[in-house]
Amino acid sequence: MSTVAVVIAAEPGEGFEGPKYLVDVGGAPMLEHIVREVARWPVDDVIVVLGSDGEKIAEHADLGSATIIIDPGWREGQASPIRAALDLISRDRSVDLVVLVRGDQPGVEGRVAEALIDAAINANVDAVVPKYRYAHGWPVVIGSGLWDSFLSVEGSLDVHDVIATHANTREDVWVDHLEPRIIAVPDDLSSGR
Repeated sequence: MSTVAVVIAAEPGEGFEGPKYLVDVGGAPMLEHIVREVARWPVDDVIVVLGSDGEKIAEHADLGSATIIIDPGWREGQASPIRAALDLISRDRSVDLVVLVRGDQPGVEGRVAEALIDAAINANVDAVVPKYRYAHGWPVVIGSGLWDSFLSVEGSLDVHDVIATHANTREDVWVDHLEPRIIAVPDDLSSGR
């Protein structure tokens, strides 16, 4: 059984001076910081899917040994980068689990990711989702039984809606704090939780 983390960093940011994934978080570009953290999780491989400003981000962020995909269809919405990653992953029959990670959400604790992955392995369910103080959040773990559902979606999608609609079984992992903030606009960098 193999687990791959997919860091989705394809959407453009609004109001940033450059690509939002290159803004400084903890002394490094945000995406570099996140990929470094994800590489410490109990995963066998890390894939980063870039879109807007993909070549510039790949050039200026040290993404370590992660596999980089630049998705030409990123303008379509979040479905396209997920499809691009799953298309690549589905060719490797040893991969059973995919951890979908936001490339604009620093601060996800390794213990949360480990609990999600452990639950996916032990509970043998289609999806495992964190529940941060009553609200579902990120990252999410999806088993191979859900990949076709994600591969068939086009345009903008809500990952949690796809899971709710297509997963036969889902496990929630309770997390006793608020979800780490998502950096959507520059003001999110200074707002704390």
